[in-house]
Amino acid sequence: MTGWQNRVEELLYESESVSEVLDIDSSRVVVTSHRVLTFTPEMDGENFRQVERPNVSGVETSAQGRTTLAGRSIRYGVYSLMLILAGLFIDFEALIGDVSFDAEATSQTGAGGIVSIADGMLRFMTQLDQIMQVVGALVLLAAVAMFAVYWLFRVPTLAIRVAGDGRDIHVQRPDDVDGAIRRLESAILPDDEIGGGSEGLSSLLPNDLF
Repeated sequence: MTGWQNRVEELLYESESVSEVLDIDSSRVVVTSHRVLTFTPEMDGENFRQVERPNVSGVETSAQGRTTLAGRSIRYGVYSLMLILAGLFIDFEALIGDVSFDAEATSQTGAGGIVSIADGMLRFMTQLDQIMQVVGALVLLAAVAMFAVYWLFRVPTLAIRVAGDGRDIHVQRPDDVDGAIRRLESAILPDDEIGGGSEGLSSLLPNDLF
């Protein structure tokens, strides 16, 4: 550990004291009597962040990645399902019925070109349900591909959850995840709020997905 990570005492308020120090590779988490200080020199974003202890709601596993890509993949997935379901349940051919044009009669009136265009549109409409299913399937494939890219390049982290609108603090995930969570929660939270972290949906998608 180098730099400010070894000079925490200079960042302390008057009467503030250090309660716990957790080192995870190049990251360091310092819990004091007042705050939680994090040093993450090798991660994206700020090298140093701090939060008042009462604003910490818990510690759990999470991940960081290209959130815009993940959010876009979910939106595309929703759009694709809507297209596929609409194509399955709406029979455009039945809605249009047996509408047709008398080509010979219309050619005599000089409206053959317009009628030809209208007839082409009718044929297109009768196949619209199948077109919607094909387009929906292609969009779904694109959504899966985007989410796969997000998943492959995401960085597993340990997240210190910040209450309200504050951004959660992410540090490198240690090998002993449960032990790290217990140590931090015991040092940060009141005894009646301590609970184990879990790797549920938060480990797949970050909180600011959208």
